Amino acid sequence: MRDINGRQVSSSYDYIVIGSGSAGSVIAGRLSEDGKKSVLMLEAGPSDKSIYINMPAALGFPLMNDRFNWYIHSEPEKELGDRTIYEARGRVLGGSSSINGMNWVRGNPWDYDNWGAMGLKGWSYDECLPYFRKAETFDQGGDDYRGDRGPMHIQTCKADNPLYKAFLEAGVQAGYPYIKDHNGYRQEGVHITQRNVHKGIRWSTSQAYIHPYKARENLHVCDKAQVTRIEFRGKRAVKVHFLRDGKSHDAVINNEAILCAGAIHSPHILMLSGVGNAKHLAEFDIKCVVDLPGVGEGMKDHVAAPVQYRATQNVSIAKQLTPIGKLKLGAMWTLFKKGLGATNFFEVGAFIRTNENVKVPNVQFEFIPMLGEFQHGSVKLENGFQYFFSLMRPTSTGRVWLGSADPLAAPKFGFNFLSTQEDKDDAIAAVRAIRHVVSQPAWDAYRGEEVTPGPAVQTDEQILEALRGLAGTNYHPCCTCRMGTDEKSVVDAQGRVHGIENLRVVDASIMPEIVSGNLNAPVIMMAEKIADDIRGQKLPKTSAKYYQPA
Repeated sequence: MRDINGRQVSSSYDYIVIGSGSAGSVIAGRLSEDGKKSVLMLEAGPSDKSIYINMPAALGFPLMNDRFNWYIHSEPEKELGDRTIYEARGRVLGGSSSINGMNWVRGNPWDYDNWGAMGLKGWSYDECLPYFRKAETFDQGGDDYRGDRGPMHIQTCKADNPLYKAFLEAGVQAGYPYIKDHNGYRQEGVHITQRNVHKGIRWSTSQAYIHPYKARENLHVCDKAQVTRIEFRGKRAVKVHFLRDGKSHDAVINNEAILCAGAIHSPHILMLSGVGNAKHLAEFDIKCVVDLPGVGEGMKDHVAAPVQYRATQNVSIAKQLTPIGKLKLGAMWTLFKKGLGATNFFEVGAFIRTNENVKVPNVQFEFIPMLGEFQHGSVKLENGFQYFFSLMRPTSTGRVWLGSADPLAAPKFGFNFLSTQEDKDDAIAAVRAIRHVVSQPAWDAYRGEEVTPGPAVQTDEQILEALRGLAGTNYHPCCTCRMGTDEKSVVDAQGRVHGIENLRVVDASIMPEIVSGNLNAPVIMMAEKIADDIRGQKLPKTSAKYYQPA
């Protein structure tokens, strides 16, 4: 068996990394910097060499089909009219960093200080900021907050469409500050977004940490290699079993295995391997290696929904996405890596507080300057604009569980979205906040009728009922293998699985609490930090000042 670079795969490795996503590629790339250590990274999906991944504007293709995506659905959601909710999870080299929206958001510094306050030593923001900086090269240059020598290239969006400008101006008119860098001193306010795009190409973790180093003899990467279980001898992980091309294979673990399969598949693999709630494992005749009842529990995700408007002037980008327009877009991107093909469309955004009782933003706005209506299974693009809101700190929790002992069967999961009154109140407040912003003078020249939820939807009860049909995930599941020391935690502050000698989990599943924003950048930071832990090194704390609420 050979890896993606044609090298013979060995029978054993010092480190075996399961999953190549926002964490896995970082871990494999960093550990393989030590030429004396051998590293195998296993990815269930195919290569990321595709125009649909590399072109930022094509983000909808890998996000909405199963070629590069696990394409899984939740169990029926009680508070969302018993709808099943689609969850995109990357199944390709680069994982979800190869199919996501490319928004580069660190979260709020308060999130990490809160982790520290929960007793997680080493995870306060002054200890995380050095690793955010280590990971990135920011196009505006480095300073106390931003990095300028990291593998991840971060680009500031141009935001030159009139509707982007109206978004920013209306936000200020509504009372929100304009923030030059929402990944700097303070997050709260309206901003021009940043994205992991470099020279017109999606800059995933595989682009940043794997492809430039394919000549490393000690780094082997296997695509189309689906891990079925981890084998233990006593409390030590000894082998990783996987399928490739319909054949069973295994690789011996010399030092450690690092599970980076994401917030849904990492707990799934743990349970298939005998690590989880002993009673649940017994239902499927799986021998329990370590009884950890927290595996798969406590899932959080940013529940999200759109508020859409038609535009009175034909200035939205929908007019550039006609069949002829798409041909022009493709030609410009193919030849020059410029034009509309080089954008992810999310070029402005905001983090706001919907009431004065919360210390830090509880709602995120994302924005696209076009209207997309789903009709008969397809999207009809129209002249308009849409806000997407997400709840930053939802109190509703879901879980992941087994539906079968068959490793090729999809895991079961549910979000329990809007199952608490606090989440319902915040979602209603978010819709009202968007309407307040869109009522500002900056929108007068462009504001048409509200399409979704619609002008007839006004009372709290009507808004909530509309959200039952509109709300879904922002594709940010986390917290299913939480860091901590309590009985429902799964790993310690270095990602080491409780009760196992040499197995770590490093991905969004180990977050002790969800953070305020998109998860790609935080997971990359976490992987950088734990890679240093594995190598016995540590960056010093930052002395940079950052906004701390009273």
